[in-house]
Amino acid sequence: MQHDRKGGRNRNLNPWPPPDLPPKFKQHILEEMGGTGTGLVLVIQKTIFYSDVNPTASRFSIPFSQVKTHDFLNEAEAKELAHKNPMQVCLLDPSLKQTNITFNKWVMGNTSLYVLTNTWNSVVKNNQLEKRVMVQLWSFRVNSPLCFALLKL
Repeated sequence: MQHDRKGGRNRNLNPWPPPDLPPKFKQHILEEMGGTGTGLVLVIQKTIFYSDVNPTASRFSIPFSQVKTHDFLNEAEAKELAHKNPMQVCLLDPSLKQTNITFNKWVMGNTSLYVLTNTWNSVVKNNQLEKRVMVQLWSFRVNSPLCFALLKL
């Protein structure tokens, strides 16, 4: 159980174990995108907060403290992000639409997080993402470039 920010009630915010990536996503990755089906990694399962859907912020935050594993990045990608070089990646959104999005690492004080930025507002609008919705972000590879799949639970 986690503490809810509003009302102080305890409720289960993250189902455990987390649900697997649905077959329609796996099939799309394999057949439509040419993915290998290997390297599917759950990066984060989180509840969307206001800051994730605020058009002024225009970003989806992935706090390090909630990341399941950082092994989805290869060594070169981790170094690029550490040197404050954002990456262009492919995002498969909940409607199975592919879009290019910027993936970056931000350090704020002693807190680090990954972020998806730039085209994030259109992902929010096109998929009716709202605060308090539970989502998963999965990573996978098509040939070798890093891609993500965003899933509404």
